[in-house]
Amino acid sequence: MLYLNFAKPVLDIILFSRKLAELVGYEGPAMIFGWYFLSAVIIRFISPAFGKLTAQEQKLEGEYRAKHNDLINHSEEVAFYNGAIWERSKINAKFNDLYRHILFVLYKRFLMGIYDSMLVKYGALFVGYSILGLPVFGHRSEEYLKTISDDESKITKDYVRNSSLLINLSKAIGRIVVSYKEVQSLAGYTTLIYEMKEVLDDLEHGKYKRMMVKNEGEGAAAPGAVKQANYKDNSLANKGQIVQSDDIKF
Repeated sequence: MLYLNFAKPVLDIILFSRKLAELVGYEGPAMIFGWYFLSAVIIRFISPAFGKLTAQEQKLEGEYRAKHNDLINHSEEVAFYNGAIWERSKINAKFNDLYRHILFVLYKRFLMGIYDSMLVKYGALFVGYSILGLPVFGHRSEEYLKTISDDESKITKDYVRNSSLLINLSKAIGRIVVSYKEVQSLAGYTTLIYEMKEVLDDLEHGKYKRMMVKNEGEGAAAPGAVKQANYKDNSLANKGQIVQSDDIKF
């Protein structure tokens, strides 16, 4: 899918831009390329990091499922200690975190959809009309009108033909510009896969690390103090010495 979103539009851009340059001049493709480049820059600055948001969503879903699994695995202990209210509160809290995050992502995608429509679609429409008027109102209009002998039917024919080329060229460029969202979502999933692969590689090489959080400095930490995360090496090398023997000692 990602290959089709880039390979076919690139081929369309090469073919349609070359044909359009022969008909209206190189100013036409240059104007549409410049507009889409400006749109891409604006979208790049106003767009949130959808890749990180996708990774965060997957993390929250995993934590939510983990709470359910913990409840199933320790259901007898929970019932024995009357911890149903406590477990329900923790599960509901994780669900609310996931729910709020999904609403936030959907809200951001809704706003980006509006920006995409205004910049990529409607903005390109105004630029397109300017390009279609180049043969008649551009600096080479006299040469063009002499060639067709001021025939209105030929002007209309060229207008329709140039419109079709411009529409296809705009669709190809717009497909590439808007594809950044799919790339960002893919980056979010690949980040999670990379982290999982890194953990599996550490396990394969006998490296076990756990995130330990503690307050820096001595004494009680002030309210709102920043905590720094430190890694503690839990590898098997720190668990003692392995000695092979026929004697069993406790």
